[in-house]
Amino acid sequence: MKLSIEEALQQGITAHRAGKLQDAERLYRAILQSHPAHPDANHNLGVLAVSLNKAEAALTLFKTALEANPMIEQFWLSYIDALIKEQQFDNAKQALEEAKKQGISGEKLNALEAQLTHINREESIDSLSPSQELLSNLFEHYQNGRFNDAEKLALSITEQFSKHQFAWKVLGAIFGRTGRKVEAADANQKAVALSPRDAAAHSNLGVALKELGRLDEAEASYIQAIRLKPDYVEAHNNLGNTLKELGRLDEAAASYNLAIALKPDYTEAHCSLGNTLKELGRLDEAEASYSRAIRLKPDYAEAHCSLGVTLHELGRLDEAEASFVCAVELNPRQFGKKLSQLLTVHVPQKYLSHPIIRADQEIREIDLTEEHLQIIPNQKIAHLFEESLSVLKKHDLNIQTDLSQIYRNNSMDLNCKRHKTIFHKFNIIPKFCFSCYKVQIEPRTILELIKLMVIFDRIKLDENNIRKCMIELRPEISGFYKGLVYCSSVEEAKDIVDYLSTVLDNNIGPGLPAIIKRGCSEYPDVYPDFKKINNSETEMMSYNPNWELIEKNYEFKTQAEPNKFILPTLSGLSLNDVLIIQNWIDYAKGIGDKSVEELSHRVILNNAIFNAARSRLNRYSRLKTD
Repeated sequence: MKLSIEEALQQGITAHRAGKLQDAERLYRAILQSHPAHPDANHNLGVLAVSLNKAEAALTLFKTALEANPMIEQFWLSYIDALIKEQQFDNAKQALEEAKKQGISGEKLNALEAQLTHINREESIDSLSPSQELLSNLFEHYQNGRFNDAEKLALSITEQFSKHQFAWKVLGAIFGRTGRKVEAADANQKAVALSPRDAAAHSNLGVALKELGRLDEAEASYIQAIRLKPDYVEAHNNLGNTLKELGRLDEAAASYNLAIALKPDYTEAHCSLGNTLKELGRLDEAEASYSRAIRLKPDYAEAHCSLGVTLHELGRLDEAEASFVCAVELNPRQFGKKLSQLLTVHVPQKYLSHPIIRADQEIREIDLTEEHLQIIPNQKIAHLFEESLSVLKKHDLNIQTDLSQIYRNNSMDLNCKRHKTIFHKFNIIPKFCFSCYKVQIEPRTILELIKLMVIFDRIKLDENNIRKCMIELRPEISGFYKGLVYCSSVEEAKDIVDYLSTVLDNNIGPGLPAIIKRGCSEYPDVYPDFKKINNSETEMMSYNPNWELIEKNYEFKTQAEPNKFILPTLSGLSLNDVLIIQNWIDYAKGIGDKSVEELSHRVILNNAIFNAARSRLNRYSRLKTD
């Protein structure tokens, strides 16, 4: 049967990767007989020729591929590298400039440009520089991901030619790609010192310093790169990323806009600008940025997801659902959790056949009810979890979440992120937190924690108070499992304690007290009197009026985002709840909670949570399970 062009190309690529070069060449040439200008066949045949030390023959093939499709970065990289191998340095430089005009940019093209700047175009090679063959081999190792070989060769070159900057730049890139952040910064520092006017070297150093969290130094490196090369698009974008991490959101937005002005089709910059505008509370503008990114790159999963988050905050839930579905179709493992989070407040109307939506609906049909005056049996909890897992298996869902807290929300925005930022930045307790009380329960086992979640789901409180169940992950805060009910006064908290005490005795058993706490757990470390709860609020620590001006100045400078559109959580067990319970199970195993054996004997899914749990045992006493 005659192969189609696409089938022949795929078979050629497979043979090429397997080292069956003759078969690959035959298939590529068969394509070119009927389609002489086919870009991929020409390019791949050229790559094959280079591997056989026939770089001269490859040049025509690469050039034909580029004429057919000049927008493919790899075509330019292969062509320029072959020109360098053939010592056609002027042609290589000309091709590199033409690639830039086509909008091609990035780390690999920068590496080729740096290589060209260090090539001696004289026939005799300077004894103080490595040979062109060494440099070409180094670049080839790096480009093809052979980092061990590239590192050995780069180290050898830097030992013999310590003032040859290109090898230091490649070494810095290798260290960065292999997670050795300190070494990456050191190598890039050396590259900058050897060539202080190399904009790319300064930008690379900025990347390395940002990875180390040295944001002020990273900012300075990017600024220097831009001074040397004002149209350096990647440096503008990276400066924006650094300013955003520094909390200087308006400046970050300005940097992204400059990057976009220089390169209007820079999808990552459009998306990053959207993220910054969203943090500034400029949701309509954020939506526009994400939409532009998606128009430029329809398969940009991160932009679809971020657009979904923004539409959710704007209260346009059907549109948010559509955006999340797009993101999930492109990357189900990474973005399935976002769709599951939306389903905690939204009843879908459109994508009812989507496996995540169907799974959520089927999990919601699992009955959580129990006799009001009856202890919830462990078998009931094990059964509902087993039923939930069977739904995940039925729909072949392999998604995880990084969340660790299960909420039952009302429509109130506590704005905790804002309050904690003010506390950590100015060492003051925000005014709102003086009227924030929590009823806290500390379950003794994971089974009790899930039972408490069931209770929180079905109890009816007069104000439908926000309530959550969680595993404690903050290193400085004691405890393991916790349930919290948020209250707006100490009197309300006392009423809920009285009510919950009876419910807990009836449904979980005796010995599980409910206590009243005030504000966030971190506050008493600085203000010990804050945690003291008396019969009357007038007898407790009160808000310092001098702090009000600090809060107002913060609001003015940060242009704090407005209250989000918040819907109350839908009742019943959800897919999102089940994903979080899976994290709870890994936590339970980490702290040695034997009761988890009644729920699961599976392997650890979330190693980060398991390891965080294990580390807590070195600081806090073991969990009591009797």
